[in-house]
Amino acid sequence: MIIKEILQKNINKLKQNNISTPHLDAEILLSYILKKPREYILTYSNFELNNKQIIKFEKLIQERLKNKPIAYLINYKSFYNLDFYVNKNVLIPRPETELMIDEAILKIQKTKNKNDWLIVDIGTGSGCIIISIAKNLLNNKKYNFLAIDISKQALKIANQNAKLNKINKKINFIHGNLLLPFLKNKKLKTKKYNLIILANLPYLTPNQIKKSPTIQYEPQIALTAENDGLKYYKKLFFQISKLSLNNYNQITSICEFNSSQTKKIIDISKKYLPNYKIKIKKDLSKKNRFIILS
Repeated sequence: MIIKEILQKNINKLKQNNISTPHLDAEILLSYILKKPREYILTYSNFELNNKQIIKFEKLIQERLKNKPIAYLINYKSFYNLDFYVNKNVLIPRPETELMIDEAILKIQKTKNKNDWLIVDIGTGSGCIIISIAKNLLNNKKYNFLAIDISKQALKIANQNAKLNKINKKINFIHGNLLLPFLKNKKLKTKKYNLIILANLPYLTPNQIKKSPTIQYEPQIALTAENDGLKYYKKLFFQISKLSLNNYNQITSICEFNSSQTKKIIDISKKYLPNYKIKIKKDLSKKNRFIILS
């Protein structure tokens, strides 16, 4: 069977099962099997596939029909123009999270004091946030990178991605719960840093997850946090309140949340961090997506 025949056959299958992007999905999966770019399968549509290739492709199509995410099927996701390995142990990086990278870099560039920077990524998962920031800052000793996750499996993936992007020597990956490893590390208090805390913690409610068949394949520990989705942000903001400006030149936190939680996350911020300025940043869809505390 040639490429255009096998493609059309399986595009039809995806359409019949209400997969939202049947053409794109089929092309990506076949490109993965052939180890060729998508342009190849479109250019050489009369290329004859062997039985082994057909079996592998149709097996992936069957998995996609179960709503398994493309990124898990090919173990790959592009984020901030970088390549990341992903599997069932880490959340798939989302395009909207890329704005967090922009905000962090902008904050660093706008700050006039010459103190060293300490950049901390809480719940690092695949490592996409901390790795993207580290890759896009100049190779300078004044930047220090720390990534924390409660999942040892996730930390293995994050380390793998740091090596993949040739940035592993700059980032310290630590196992632990939220800011606790950071709070216990006395070495980090020997210098007065500019501190940025980044967090894309679980914020979906169980009800939101039920409504999305695809997202149910992703690690629940990285998605949901009790009924209002803000359990971990309450804990994080409480921990941040224990940080003293005597130890840091300035403290900035950038956190991602769901637009429906805007009022609640502002209320939580005011409760635990009453002296911090609050800024809400929208994503490209004009929905509230980030809270910036400084």
